[in-house]
Amino acid sequence: MRAFLLILLLLISSHAISHEIRPAFLQIVEIDSDQEQFFEASFRQPQINGRYLGLQLQTNCEGTTTSASLTDGALIESIQLNCAAAELETISINGLERTLIDTLVSIQFKNGDVQELLINGEKPSIQLSEGTPSVPVYLTIGIEHLLFGFDHILFVIMLLYMVHRPIQILIVITSFTIAHSLTLALSAFNVVTLSAAPVEAIIAGSIVLLAFENLKDKPTLTKQYPTIIAFGFGLLHGLGFAGALAEIGLPENSQLLALFLFNVGIEIGQLAIITFVLGFLTIARIRYQQVLYQLPLFLTGSIASYWFIERSWQILM
Repeated sequence: MRAFLLILLLLISSHAISHEIRPAFLQIVEIDSDQEQFFEASFRQPQINGRYLGLQLQTNCEGTTTSASLTDGALIESIQLNCAAAELETISINGLERTLIDTLVSIQFKNGDVQELLINGEKPSIQLSEGTPSVPVYLTIGIEHLLFGFDHILFVIMLLYMVHRPIQILIVITSFTIAHSLTLALSAFNVVTLSAAPVEAIIAGSIVLLAFENLKDKPTLTKQYPTIIAFGFGLLHGLGFAGALAEIGLPENSQLLALFLFNVGIEIGQLAIITFVLGFLTIARIRYQQVLYQLPLFLTGSIASYWFIERSWQILM
């Protein structure tokens, strides 16, 4: 109980974590040139709470920034890398150690080879010769997006409060998974597109609704049809998941694999949360009074209400 409440209180304490952690994306493409090695780099860093992170790309090659532009929620810089003196070997992201985000690095060589790497704050510099495995990077990003996507975590928790029997839990979570996987795929391939701001506001509103419904003692339509509720809101949560994926995009040569790994990562993170929450709820029902069992519902409803107001206000601004 104490650990759970501490997590919730930490969510309230910082405005920064009311949104999911979006990764930065660095794409480096080798181009035909008379010089030994010449690359064009595009570095996208996300906006967090209205501020850009001040991240800077540094390599062992001579770099020249050619342009910079602002998009909705991101700063994109174009950089030319002249590696005539030495082959591209070291890639560093200065300032990444001050953040919680990762940077996905995709390097495309003239011979068609593609190398994908992940840089994080614990190790903001990589050596290409180390041969870091590239395939699981989208799996890692999917896991981290779920574990740091606190609004999605709270929604899953509210779903688990609504059902008690193992078969009910399986059906409801499966319904939620199918729904968010469907819209994630459709959004990733631009079949369905919605503005991120309204989607995030509705996601927050869905958490408020479930928290309110869970506090009622009498049966409600939401409690009677939790599978439908999970599926309906799962469609919106899939669009929320797609927001992070859109920040980095899918590799052209392996879009389906990357999307699959990202989705599997989300499911792994979701299963970890479900396991923890079910253990907590079991202990809470046995050892604690009803008021303590319900306290997370009040806290979750309060947090989500703040998010809903904040995100709705951003739409109007």
